[in-house]
Amino acid sequence: MKYFISAGEHSGDLHAAALIQELRRQDPQAQIWGMGGPYMAAAGAEVLFDPTAESTIGFWEAAKKIWLFKRRLSEFSRFLQENRPDVVVWVDFGGFNRLLAERAAALAIPVVCLFPPAAWAYGKKRADRLARCVTHVASVLPFEAEFYRRYPNLKVTYVGHPLVDRVQPQLAPEEWRQRHNVAPTEKVILLMPGSRKQEVQALLPVMLAAAAELAAGRDDLRFFLPVAPTIDQTLIQTLLAQYSGLAVTTKTAAETYNLMAAADLGILASGTATLEAALLGLPMIVTYRVANVSALLYRILQNKESNQPLMVSLPNLIKGRKIVPELIQDGLTVADLVMQARLFLEVPERSRQVRKELQGIGEILGPPGVMARVATIVRGEAALS
Repeated sequence: MKYFISAGEHSGDLHAAALIQELRRQDPQAQIWGMGGPYMAAAGAEVLFDPTAESTIGFWEAAKKIWLFKRRLSEFSRFLQENRPDVVVWVDFGGFNRLLAERAAALAIPVVCLFPPAAWAYGKKRADRLARCVTHVASVLPFEAEFYRRYPNLKVTYVGHPLVDRVQPQLAPEEWRQRHNVAPTEKVILLMPGSRKQEVQALLPVMLAAAAELAAGRDDLRFFLPVAPTIDQTLIQTLLAQYSGLAVTTKTAAETYNLMAAADLGILASGTATLEAALLGLPMIVTYRVANVSALLYRILQNKESNQPLMVSLPNLIKGRKIVPELIQDGLTVADLVMQARLFLEVPERSRQVRKELQGIGEILGPPGVMARVATIVRGEAALS
């Protein structure tokens, strides 16, 4: 069978690659094209365009790239018409992929959506449009599935979250700390400013300034920074050079899960990393900053029917309450970040309580074998086309 898979960001590229591997296991003769990054290509897809280095977060930031993606949308529409894949798979990146799904639906090509827009947070207008062009939603969160089941013509299957299968440290925390000469009395602090250039530019300077203040006058803090493959090392080194007195050890993304399992505290950009950290029980402070216009639009679009306070991090959204602190927009200051970090470092009970709260998230995200279930859905829809 023939598959077209569309992902637009680093995390989507990883999820799509895992799906491609499973599709090839179930369907060795599969032909797979799509939009994505190096992980999709390595898994065996013919990548027609790689947007992962250009991905953004926020409405205004995405609007600045509208002409680039409009051109790609036209190219992909012609490709779908000429090559007639049996199914299109939408992996996150909702602003673009919803438009692509509408083009596919107009050609009577079924669309499976993995990681649909968070309409349960933004309101139902986006869900209404999705329901008109998507055949089947493979839902990764139980409350997400419940929301989309309101649409009688939309097939919805709760498959669980792919991170349940992926988040596996290679080393025990004690072994990792020994290999990195971390003394039992030292605290490991993980800095993760995101996988987009825009995020790193907005968040890492604040993280480094806070780290420098935390480290002043004490020698028991060790800072580690895993760098996403989508980020230019030159950018990281330029920002680190502004804090030459601060010792920060950079690592590749391959070390991330070992770091999360061994660290005492994480200072993370809102996104997939917060859920990965939650699965490993890492106490964290979540940071988030986009253009003011994007923040205003988010507040306008936020689903007022949910009766929930504004939250951006996945652990808090899944639990339905703030179990980890969030520093958002103007609330993200060096002083507030230092204050929150000191609470974790100086009040051990705070870390213990957060670890306890995070324990139940793995159960909510479902059993292992997620991508096998998604691949079965995708193949099933392809067979019906």
